[in-house]
Amino acid sequence: MRDLTSLANPIILLLIPLCFLRFSSHFYVLLIGLAVNEALGSLIKFFFHKPRPDGQKFTNAMEKIDAGSFPSLHTSRIVVVYLTLAYLSPDWRFRILFLAVILTVGYSRVFLKKHFPSDVAGGLLFGGLVFYAMTFYLN
Repeated sequence: MRDLTSLANPIILLLIPLCFLRFSSHFYVLLIGLAVNEALGSLIKFFFHKPRPDGQKFTNAMEKIDAGSFPSLHTSRIVVVYLTLAYLSPDWRFRILFLAVILTVGYSRVFLKKHFPSDVAGGLLFGGLVFYAMTFYLN
């Protein structure tokens, strides 16, 4: 599960879309979407702090964001990237694969006890909203 959850690592989330989108305008829209996702998601975690299942401790603002459980930024990141790739893919098999990755990473966050199911659901919703806002610029 640790390997599966690492699919939401920011470096991997830049490399995989780069392979599919190259340096197209869609890639740059995705980069902006990821930046918005991180900024807004971090603000939510900071101002509406909800402890993680493992009770991760913090001593400063950056650690407080990392120790926050809601929404799952791993999940919202993966939603933004893989929904974008699914949206832009002409091949239905890739679309199914991309959607399966989203669900698998979401499940892995609960399985690894990093988030509660409600945190993952919040990440799915939040990432979906960011993606929806991006679709105005993807056409």
